[in-house]
Amino acid sequence: MKKFILGLIASLSATAAAAGTMVYEAPATVEMAEPMQNGSGAWLIPLAIIAILALTLTGEDTTTVPSDSRLKANIIPVGTAPNGLPLYTYNYIGGSQTYLGVMAQDVLMHTPEAVVMGPFGFMMVDYGLLGMEMQPVN
Repeated sequence: MKKFILGLIASLSATAAAAGTMVYEAPATVEMAEPMQNGSGAWLIPLAIIAILALTLTGEDTTTVPSDSRLKANIIPVGTAPNGLPLYTYNYIGGSQTYLGVMAQDVLMHTPEAVVMGPFGFMMVDYGLLGMEMQPVN
């Protein structure tokens, strides 16, 4: 199911790009996306995270995970990966487990082919293409 959805998204993106309606231009600076505030549909984020994680974890490819900064809280920069990407510790909104990993917004500038648009418009990162893994922190 996951491969079908990701394939559909890739197909639609390729069709739009071929039609000349989709042009990616890198921004001059990369800013972290702000999480939605209460009263603006913020209650949807935990639901979206659960759906995205369920879709990700039930598929065959477990290297592609939700990594959009809008899905994360308590984001702390902690260093740089060997491939040059900034590393952060964070937890998903509504979750208590802390992880060490990257932000999709950074990966989009560094290795755009490792970023996949996931459900609800949130970006996902294929850690396999980055040669690394998202790590739980104890």
